[in-house]
Amino acid sequence: MTRGVVACKKRWYKINKTVAQFASCYDQASRNIRSGTNADDIKDQLPTQSGGSKRTKVSATGAYPSSSNPETQLADEPGVDSPVRPQGSKKSKRKGKGKVQMSEDFSEKKSSIVKKLFLMEDIKNVRENELMDREKEREEEREHRAKIMTIKENELQIQAAMKEQELKT
Repeated sequence: MTRGVVACKKRWYKINKTVAQFASCYDQASRNIRSGTNADDIKDQLPTQSGGSKRTKVSATGAYPSSSNPETQLADEPGVDSPVRPQGSKKSKRKGKGKVQMSEDFSEKKSSIVKKLFLMEDIKNVRENELMDREKEREEEREHRAKIMTIKENELQIQAAMKEQELKT
């Protein structure tokens, strides 16, 4: 079963309209996010009605309801718990820090930093020694290759001289 171009366009416009409505609701909900929320919380904040915030006539007389959101519960009613807010970032940082003991912590940190500094200097010295050893090895390899090249050149010169002697005789 194939659809025509016009039918596909009409279907696309119908789908695109609802997608645009969802995207605008999602954007609005994501702008109102609080500390500690994630994508699932944003989806929970989206309006669940298909019409969004439109008012509809519900009574037989055709009158609008007195409130646009009649099922909203008041916080003063008994048995209604207020939503639990996540802990803010500043409060969680303060909680993680705890009380600081200045003299003991400072001396411990200083000694650990000094140890790290000595280790870093040792590592630096080892690396420098390795680099110097590699450079020496490379230089020795170059000298060895140069000696081999001179020996080969001398052999070639001797062979050339021997061939010249053979040709003369």
